[in-house]
Amino acid sequence: MSKIAFIGGGNMSSCIFDGIIKTRGFSDEIIVSGPHLEKLEKFAAKKATITTSNLEACQKSEVIFLGVKPQMLTSVLEELASAKLDFSNRLVISMVAGFRFSALERLLSSSRIVRIMPNTPSKLGLGVTGICFGNVSEDDKTLTHDLLKGLGTLIDFKEEESINVIGAVGGSAPAFLYRFLEALIAESVKLGMSEDQARKVIEQMALGTASMVIACQDQKLSELREAVTSKGGTTFEGLKVMSEYKFEEMMAKTIEASMNRTHEFERMFK
Repeated sequence: MSKIAFIGGGNMSSCIFDGIIKTRGFSDEIIVSGPHLEKLEKFAAKKATITTSNLEACQKSEVIFLGVKPQMLTSVLEELASAKLDFSNRLVISMVAGFRFSALERLLSSSRIVRIMPNTPSKLGLGVTGICFGNVSEDDKTLTHDLLKGLGTLIDFKEEESINVIGAVGGSAPAFLYRFLEALIAESVKLGMSEDQARKVIEQMALGTASMVIACQDQKLSELREAVTSKGGTTFEGLKVMSEYKFEEMMAKTIEASMNRTHEFERMFK
């Protein structure tokens, strides 16, 4: 059993909370803090304690998940530091983009910190979570993996910058894919399908395609693409247009923009 606090009750805190319940049952004591109690009722309905006091949540916990927005984290941690809370005997797991170990260590006066970057498919246990460990013990690493295993695939990184990369290609990219799927549905409706028909077609296409990628580990993605493409055929013509509109260049700039924003946060929150 662990005594766990979530500082912030947003979407990712909810995903991790549900993952813990799924894999560990109700064996842990969990407390969730946030400024609005009514928004935390979903946690209370699953046997968690809820509070508006971040200090109370941390004082009662051995493991602390930081799940507030980057713009709010400094003030939250300064409030806790001013209360002389000792973080050295607590494992702190931060899911906050843009806050490097150096900034967290300065604010917490502790290096017993883990940085993680999960994504929203974690809600279904189908997510990917990047993990980078600070100065923690092997027991802390084992506990971290055990708490997060219900989210899906876990990948440990030695380099802290990899957390930024997975934030862009794993954390932000579901929104990019959703937008792509939205566009396909919109075009299907323009061509005569109903909204319901279009969504069924596109969601099954996406599921089947992702499953092909996973099932065909011995093939490159380019080979899978070529297997769909006959020279001069319909797919070939569609891919030509993607090339004309510089699809790869657009995606490079998209990922670059996400990375640049993360680096802006890092400069803001040194």
